[in-house]
Amino acid sequence: MSNLKSFFFRTFKPFYLVTGAGTALIAIFAFFPSWATPTIARLPFLVEYTIIIQHWGIMVGLMGLFMMGAAIYPQWRLPIGVYSLVEKAFMVWLVLANASQPFAAGFWIPFALDLTVVVYTIGYFAFCGFGSPLQSDPNRPNSTGA
Repeated sequence: MSNLKSFFFRTFKPFYLVTGAGTALIAIFAFFPSWATPTIARLPFLVEYTIIIQHWGIMVGLMGLFMMGAAIYPQWRLPIGVYSLVEKAFMVWLVLANASQPFAAGFWIPFALDLTVVVYTIGYFAFCGFGSPLQSDPNRPNSTGA
């Protein structure tokens, strides 16, 4: 097994648990949009946008929970990894495309998290492939499900 493949097998679970938890925290927008929008995103809260802010919060929050699930259940790695890669790459592109706009100021921390996940996930798939997790994967549950 290559050193990089071994690295990804050792680090996938903790990496996706931590970055998934960070992503899941965005769910606060779903429950407290009038507080989260100005405090976290540094944008004025417009009541007319409450539904879309809450929708965005729950969608991203669930993405984080599913990333944590992929850390625990290796069979989730492919679908959740691909979906999070696309979703997070799009967010990275959106922030870069709007970097000169003042409304982008509150998105640099999520940008850094998402960029890290994008680079890591590309590396994971490049070195570990798109197939089922290998038997040598130390994060793979044994046949008893433990």
